[in-house]
Amino acid sequence: MIGNIKSVLIGLTKEFGPDETSSALAYGLSLAQQADAHATVQAASVKVDLSSAGISKVVAGLVQEENQRLHALAEAAALSAQGDASAAGIAWSTAAPHLSYPALLAVFKAQARLHDLTVVDAEPEALALDRGLIDALLMDSGRPLLVVPPGQGVFRARRIILAWDGSGRAARAAADALPLLRAAETVEVVAVMGEKELPTTVTGADIAPHLTRHGVNVTVQTLPALEGDVAETLRNHATLTHADMIVMGGYVHSRLREMVFGGVTSSLLKQCPVPLFISY
Repeated sequence: MIGNIKSVLIGLTKEFGPDETSSALAYGLSLAQQADAHATVQAASVKVDLSSAGISKVVAGLVQEENQRLHALAEAAALSAQGDASAAGIAWSTAAPHLSYPALLAVFKAQARLHDLTVVDAEPEALALDRGLIDALLMDSGRPLLVVPPGQGVFRARRIILAWDGSGRAARAAADALPLLRAAETVEVVAVMGEKELPTTVTGADIAPHLTRHGVNVTVQTLPALEGDVAETLRNHATLTHADMIVMGGYVHSRLREMVFGGVTSSLLKQCPVPLFISY
């Protein structure tokens, strides 16, 4: 049993059609079931909003039809989620907001603050709307985020990698993830040398006793960065060790710098073989 997780927010966005799939929905419901937690499914769609000035009736009609289509997709997703949650014996609530993008971000952030963590689908494109949602939730909700890659429909956390660089955000991630770390069979604290000089004051060996006192089964590993790439090192290690999750602090560098020059958070959000638990 996973303790201290009582409410899980699952964020979905509907854009294209009924064949869109979401790993986050199945994964989030699986997590809620194993934690005996309440699941809130927010199936959202972005309202297409054009200024009425100079817009023909034909264009206005097409915009209205598209908004109706998107809202119907979101409502159908919410209804389907209700059935899935009920079948799994999970306490649930759903909503299908259809709002402008800024208003939708505000609703998601407000809801995230009322839950223990938020589960969303991965989005590899840095400028996509869904990546904007991920960044907004991570940086402005005050709550941790679980980003789920395609094909990960069942929650597992037997073996977890805690990416450790000694930063305050890494410490925040370790604290936020404690319910999952305690439930894991083993947690490997991994420090990767190469991208930057790691601090000598708070090493992986230093954080291990603290986690042990919280009932976490810990090992510590220091790895050289593969060709100087910390994110690729973590991806490779997660695959080799059959890890179920990576826990890390997000955006130690500014987001703008990561977008321009690259960074560990941006790289792992673009591609990660396992679900990514991030705190900011």
